[in-house]
Amino acid sequence: MIRRDLTAAQRAKLVSRRKAAYEKVHPETKNGGAPGKAGGGKAKGTNLVSFAADTAAKSGKSATSVKRDATRGKALGADLDRIEGTSLDEGAELDALAKKAG
Repeated sequence: MIRRDLTAAQRAKLVSRRKAAYEKVHPETKNGGAPGKAGGGKAKGTNLVSFAADTAAKSGKSATSVKRDATRGKALGADLDRIEGTSLDEGAELDALAKKAG
């Protein structure tokens, strides 16, 4: 009934993994485009929801928060395992590390 919230590193890791899975199922939502369309973008007449909007709706987090976690996860990747539980496992610290990594 009572559980601890995820740390910033754990959230970034999980959101990054969810984004990879979401883009496998919906490749047309990836940055860079839809299959078969030069220049990318959504095909006309589709009702696709972005990864951030879909995850925000299902998690109760804001789309901005989801995007931030996905950015941290992409930039830091496997390093998140080493960061988890340390003094660097804070949002501002992860943002600073992500800027240096990118």
